[in-house]
Amino acid sequence: MDNNLDKDIVIEEAFERLAKINEQLESPEVSLKDSLALYAEGVKLVSACKANLEGVEKEIQILNEV
Repeated sequence: MDNNLDKDIVIEEAFERLAKINEQLESPEVSLKDSLALYAEGVKLVSACKANLEGVEKEIQILNEV
């Protein structure tokens, strides 16, 4: 499978998980401990997405130079 497609799938899955995390964080039933764990997971996902998008941006810049 194409590497760029793999990155897109990972990013899409990460966005779906981030949406679920956001829903859970808005719930008043979630404990403070669970909220902190969800927040930490969200931060890691955002960081991974940012790194993937930066990689894609670099590839686009390289292709534009050709």
